[in-house]
Amino acid sequence: MSFLYRLGYYLGGFSAGLVILFFLFNGKRTQCNYGPEARVLNNLSEKHWQAKTTLLPSMILDSITVQTLLKNAAVDFGASDTKRDSCKRYALSTNYNNKNIALEVENCAKTVYVKTINLKP
Repeated sequence: MSFLYRLGYYLGGFSAGLVILFFLFNGKRTQCNYGPEARVLNNLSEKHWQAKTTLLPSMILDSITVQTLLKNAAVDFGASDTKRDSCKRYALSTNYNNKNIALEVENCAKTVYVKTINLKP
């Protein structure tokens, strides 16, 4: 079998697979979280959040607030403690109501606990 025939079969099968995947995943919210920051933020967004500290005066911790906090959040792995066995601690910096905020959260099995919230200058 010549190279052109093999290339034709390969491209035909590859394009058929792409069409099948397009129709299979059409309309679904599929994500590919390859980086460690994306995986941590996705894991935090899927859990129930509970505050162990007093929040900012204009902040109510509901699902919309959590999604707003995590939308533009960045994880500071240097300040985080990811080696713990029970609940890993993450330092997040984000933006909420045009204010820069630093969060420290504990990521437990079913719940994320907000340890500290500070306004950054």
